[in-house]
Amino acid sequence: MLSQVTQRQFERVRERYPTASLQPLPSGAGLLSIPDVALPAGWSAARTAIHFLVPVGYPGPAPDCFWADQGLVLSSGVPPQASNVTNIPETQIVGRWFSWHVVEAQNNWNPNRDDLMTYVSIILDRFRQPQ
Repeated sequence: MLSQVTQRQFERVRERYPTASLQPLPSGAGLLSIPDVALPAGWSAARTAIHFLVPVGYPGPAPDCFWADQGLVLSSGVPPQASNVTNIPETQIVGRWFSWHVVEAQNNWNPNRDDLMTYVSIILDRFRQPQ
């Protein structure tokens, strides 16, 4: 079961992305999905779904990495740096996995300040860098 903190923070995400969903996973983690995120120029598509795992013990540990539509590549047709097509753990969803992290998470993720919308912003920042 997902914590009340996770549920409250998810409601903030839904304010901005009404179609977002949060699915509890068998391990106790959650899968946060936003089905239709606009992408800037430089990508092979104008929109993509994004998914990331809300880790067990959240908000202490920060989310880490994310997935987009499996066919998403750069507009040149080249796969993005630090990405690979793989299954999302504990799901049947295949997506393009981005190895994208909170830089020095132990110092830069503060569970008293940061929330799920913070991590969505981190993902959006990655998309602003089509590389």
